[in-house]
Amino acid sequence: MVRVFTFVDTNGVEIHSITDPDDKLPIPEAAQIVSIGASKMWVESVTPQHTIDSPSVYRVRVWTVPVPDD
Repeated sequence: MVRVFTFVDTNGVEIHSITDPDDKLPIPEAAQIVSIGASKMWVESVTPQHTIDSPSVYRVRVWTVPVPDD
C-alpha cells in the first residue's frame, strides 16, 4: 500500500508532501529532526489517517528549525 507523508506547520499549513510507493521511508517519530531538501524540521506529532479507499496518510506536524546565518 502506498504511504503519503503530509508535513504541516503548527498552523496546519502544508509544507511538504512525500509519496512513498515502495513503503520504504521510515515513519517519523515525535521529537525527531527531519530534513527535506534544505528544510530542517522538528517533529511535534505524527497522526495516521487511514481510509479504506486511499493510501495510508500520515499527518506530520512540525516546527521549522531556523537555518543559522553564516
